[in-house]
Amino acid sequence: MGPRGFLNIDESRFRDMAVTFRIMRLGAVWRTRLERALKPTGLSVAGFRPMAYLMMMPDGTSQRDLAAAMNTDTSALVRVLDLLEAASLVERRPDEADRRANRLFITPEGRKKCRQFHEISARLEREMTAGLPREAIPGLVGLLDRILLNAERASAAGRDVP
Repeated sequence: MGPRGFLNIDESRFRDMAVTFRIMRLGAVWRTRLERALKPTGLSVAGFRPMAYLMMMPDGTSQRDLAAAMNTDTSALVRVLDLLEAASLVERRPDEADRRANRLFITPEGRKKCRQFHEISARLEREMTAGLPREAIPGLVGLLDRILLNAERASAAGRDVP
């Protein structure tokens, strides 16, 4: 494939990586735009990511379960949760069944910030998917889900690419 407008690169040497290039590029562009849009709220994608997951999980989710859902290291998550707790957006409570574990709860202020995040993210998604037929979006989501499922299965089987 030759030069292509916004890409303006020659992909002919890497035809077997066309999806990889696009996902990497799209991920970087999407995150940059989202970071800029979130700046006035005082939080970043790194801060909102665990909160978004917590909004989709049951109240009192454990830190371990949140880390697993986010596919991230527990120790890295702890640092972000420390910041969210200091900002009174997330509350940790000891697990009554296992005092070594914490349960996580979004505070009322955290829920307010999550609503802002949702509004900003939804607006960005509408902008980024402009020109796509609305009826194509569920199919696109399904394709992306399939790629994510393939990645999770490979990871679980220990087949991560070195």
